[in-house]
Amino acid sequence: MSEQINVNQLKKDPSPHLYAKPNSQWIMVQVIIALLFPTASAVYFFGWRVLLLIGTGMVTAVAAEYIFQKLARRKSTIKDLSAVVTGYLLALSLPVTAPLWTVVIGSLFAILVVKQLPGGIGRNLFNPAVAARVMLKAFFSPWITNWVLPGPDLVSTATPLEYIGNFTSEVAAEVPGLWDLFIGVGVGGPVGETSKVMILIGMLYLIGRKIIPPTIPLLYLAALALVTTIYGGFSFQYFMTHVLSGTAFFAATYMVTDYSSQPITPDGKLVFAVGAGLLTGILRIVTDFPGGVGFSILIMNALAPLTDRYLAPRIYGHRKRIEKNNPLRERVTTK
Repeated sequence: MSEQINVNQLKKDPSPHLYAKPNSQWIMVQVIIALLFPTASAVYFFGWRVLLLIGTGMVTAVAAEYIFQKLARRKSTIKDLSAVVTGYLLALSLPVTAPLWTVVIGSLFAILVVKQLPGGIGRNLFNPAVAARVMLKAFFSPWITNWVLPGPDLVSTATPLEYIGNFTSEVAAEVPGLWDLFIGVGVGGPVGETSKVMILIGMLYLIGRKIIPPTIPLLYLAALALVTTIYGGFSFQYFMTHVLSGTAFFAATYMVTDYSSQPITPDGKLVFAVGAGLLTGILRIVTDFPGGVGFSILIMNALAPLTDRYLAPRIYGHRKRIEKNNPLRERVTTK
C-alpha cells in the first residue's frame, strides 16, 4: 500500500503553469531598454539633436513597414517593434550632423528593400540596420561621415580608425587614450557608439535578461583582438584601440547578435561571430575606410545559409547527415 500523501505538503503556485517563450515584442522591448544607455551618453555628449535623429528613424521605419504591408495586403507586424529597433539602431550609428533626410532614406532602405521585400522579419538575409548604414556610407559619405567632437561647437575631426588602418601597426599620437575611448571623452563618430562603458552596460542587461548569449559578442571581439594583436606585434595598446574604436563594441552588442540574420544552428552562430570579427580586423588593417564592421557582418549574413547547411546538427537515427555536414562538435559517438 502506497504511503498516503499529505496534501498540505504539496507545493502550490498560482496559474498559469505552462512556460511560454518570450515573443518578439517582449524581446524588442528589452533591446530598446538596452539602447537607452548609449542613448543617454549620446545626448550628454552631442546634445538633444540625437533624439531628433532617433525619432526620425523610428517614425520612418514604422510608417514604411505599415504602409508597405497595407499595400501588399499582408498582416501588419508593427506591434512587434522590430521596425522601431531598426530605426533606432540606424539613428545611433550616424553622426549628430547627419541630415534628417539621410535618416529617412536609410530607414526606408532598411525596411522596404532589406526587410519587407524578402518577406519580413525572420526572412531577411541581411541585417536591415547594418545594410542601411553601409548603403549610406557608400552613397552619402559626404553627409554621414562628417565626424565631430562632442561639445557645443561641433568641431570636425578624424575617426581613430583613420590613424590605425591602412597597414598601420602602431597607434598614432592623435588617437585618444584607451580610457578616453572607453568613456567616450573627446571621441568623434556616430552618436551611439561613443561611450563603450554605456554600451557595455546595455550588453550586460541583454545578457542578464537572456536576450543574447555572452559567447557571441565575446567571440566577435576576441576574433577582432586576435587579428589586430598578431598584426600589431602583440601590442596591448594597438589591439585594444581597435576593440574600443569605431563600431566594434556597438555591433558586438546589438548587431552581431541579431536573431533573424545570423545562422540558426548552434555551431553556425559561433562561426558567424568569429568570422565577422576576423573580417573586421582584416578590413581595418587593409583599409582606413570606416565601414569594416558593416561589410564584415553583411558578408557573414550572406554566408549564413551555407554555414547552417554544413554545420546542421545530426538528426537522431541518421548517419548520412553527419558524414555530409561534419559538425564542429559531435556529441554522440555512433558505431
